[in-house]
Amino acid sequence: MFETTVTLVGNAISPPKVRETAHGSRVANFRMVSTARRFDKTTEQWVDGDRVFATVNCWRKLADAVADAVYKNDPVVVTGRLRTRDYEVDGQRRSSTEIEATAVGLDLARSHRAAGPEEERPRGAVDDESRPTGPAQHPPPVVGAGE
Repeated sequence: MFETTVTLVGNAISPPKVRETAHGSRVANFRMVSTARRFDKTTEQWVDGDRVFATVNCWRKLADAVADAVYKNDPVVVTGRLRTRDYEVDGQRRSSTEIEATAVGLDLARSHRAAGPEEERPRGAVDDESRPTGPAQHPPPVVGAGE
C-alpha cells in the first residue's frame, strides 16, 4: 500500500486533547492550519493564500510529548502520513483531512513564546544555572562518516 507522507508548517489552532484508547494506547489530537503566503509587489505586503486545515493524531510517546509542549497558536512543523476520513453527519457525507504524525516540533523561527517564571516552565526545562558554561562538548566524529 502506498502512503503519502507530508510535512505541514502552520499553527496549532486548538490545544492537544489526550485520551486513552480501549487498548490502553495514549493518543493526542490537535487541529492545525497551514496558510500559503506570498509577497504582493503592488502593495508591498504579505498576503494570505490558500489554507489547509488538518487534525493531527499523535500516538504513545509522541502523544505525551505533544501534550506537554504544544499550545494553541504555537507555530508547528508536523510530519506524518496524510489521510482523508469520510463520515456522515445528519445524512450529509463529509470528509476530514488528518495527519498521523511521526514527528511534531515547534517552529522556533516563528515562535513568539517567551520563557516565563520558573513555575510556568514546562516539565524538562533547564535552569540557566545548570547549563554548561564552557565550550560545547561534541562527540568525536565517526570514522568514515561522510566519505
